[in-house]
Amino acid sequence: MLAATLLTSAVPLLAQPDSAQVKDGYAPKIDGVVKVKLEGSLYDSRMRFDVRNSRFGVRGKVSENMSYRTQVEFSNEGKLSVLDACVTYQLPVVAVSLGQQQYAFSADLARSPMQNIFANRTFVAKYTISYADTSGKAHSLGSRDIGGLLSVSLRQWIPVVLKVGLFNGSGVNNPVWQESLNISAKAEYGGERGLQAAASYYNGQTPYASGITMWGGELRYIARRFTLDGEAAQRICKQNGAQQKLTSAYLQGFYSFFFKPNKFAQYLAPTLRYDIVRNGCYEGADGQFDAQRVSIGANLGVSHKAFKGEIRAGFEKYIPSRKPGNFHNNPLLHDKLTVEMVVAF
Repeated sequence: MLAATLLTSAVPLLAQPDSAQVKDGYAPKIDGVVKVKLEGSLYDSRMRFDVRNSRFGVRGKVSENMSYRTQVEFSNEGKLSVLDACVTYQLPVVAVSLGQQQYAFSADLARSPMQNIFANRTFVAKYTISYADTSGKAHSLGSRDIGGLLSVSLRQWIPVVLKVGLFNGSGVNNPVWQESLNISAKAEYGGERGLQAAASYYNGQTPYASGITMWGGELRYIARRFTLDGEAAQRICKQNGAQQKLTSAYLQGFYSFFFKPNKFAQYLAPTLRYDIVRNGCYEGADGQFDAQRVSIGANLGVSHKAFKGEIRAGFEKYIPSRKPGNFHNNPLLHDKLTVEMVVAF
């Protein structure tokens, strides 16, 4: 019903090319991602089909300075969930966003399913924000929260963007009253191509852990055909009266081979990733684990624009040095083969 309402309101604007709204660039812009996959465990030969993502979003402007963003996920374990719902007031150097949004900690956390070149997320994105409660049940803070984010762009002088945010710390769709707010901070360096770097900080409370502090660092190089990307993150928090420290990192890259224009495909991008985690969290009384992983894949692009439509095949090899107690029943930690299709519009 939400999608139908948004489409109904957007179509009349899009159908009037001479309207003032279109001329001024205020017509809503619709976007979305659909990601489906087939994966098989090489440990016990089990397989499954999965609709991993089915996202629909709208963004636009109501004036020269004020814009909005909404996005919903239809495949959140069979439930509809609101991902983004925020309003931004933009000045030449400063922007303020209020609402549910990314809290600006990790670039990998902020990537859309289309921009993530592998079927599964990195250890940094998956485990840095995961917690276990007193019963051993796993929870996740997620990559979004409700709060405010201040961005200061210094790009007209130097290629630097500074971000500072205050958030509830209770996760998406959960506006819980708090005695204090969580703080995030991030400094980004670089343009769209070439060398990029970033440093991130997060501190506060969550429903599952107290005194949480997260640190992160990023370094990447982006060219037309080639991308090399790495991150490292550490989380320190108190759970069940004891201090716990989780460390994770990854290094990944791809190189694109472009074809002559044809109906079959536009490019082929071999992919390679190595990541590592210490004190990762899964459900169960003995749910912590240490592991390394090597992921190898090939992404076939079917659109002349990168990250619009791809057919992907991948292999994941886990090297656990400390297995969780439920390792045998947890296919997420098994060696696996994956084939997926993903489209962004």
